[in-house]
Amino acid sequence: MKFLKFLTFSTILTLSAHSYATVGGGQKIEVLGYEQKEKKLYVLRHYEDGRGRLPQLYYYLLNSKSPDKLIEVKSLYINPKTHKIDYDQDSRAFDKALNKIKKNLTPLVVSNSKTVKIQTLKTYQNQVSSWFDPSGKITQYKTEYVVKSPSLQSKTHVAVHYTKAIKISQNYSVPKHNKRLVVVKYLGVPEETGYDIEDPVLLLPVKK
Repeated sequence: MKFLKFLTFSTILTLSAHSYATVGGGQKIEVLGYEQKEKKLYVLRHYEDGRGRLPQLYYYLLNSKSPDKLIEVKSLYINPKTHKIDYDQDSRAFDKALNKIKKNLTPLVVSNSKTVKIQTLKTYQNQVSSWFDPSGKITQYKTEYVVKSPSLQSKTHVAVHYTKAIKISQNYSVPKHNKRLVVVKYLGVPEETGYDIEDPVLLLPVKK
């Protein structure tokens, strides 16, 4: 009987440890393309944690007064049964709607330009509790930055990260537009071994 109790307790501990060890995950940006008719530039954020939620679709409306405003799409996430937004539902309806959008998109042009750079405006440091040892501390950085090229610049963005490095992981020019889309990458999830987060950044012509 004691053996069974020990076995059950050990199994619970093992399962709990396994569950806890796999909760973390990064976020990756997939650049989908440009929709010419509606002037929309689509990107998709993939969540790689243990939750398994649907990826989040966004777009930039390039002919609006704020073309660099990232707009979150909500209509694709309505659960047909509850009529509410549900990011954890079956992916089949979402995939079907997303594929319909993808068919009308023009791919962006991959750029190897070295003239696009991140300019740090301010960086704040703070000591926060470590995920594996609440009594221990790790350094958290909060950085305000812009991304610039000789003729283009983004608005100010903020990254919360746990190593000093912030870099450009993807770089594109937008067809028929004097605009550029880059993806900025940094270690934004400190749990476990650490995970990277990516954010899209749109560059517009510099106002003179």
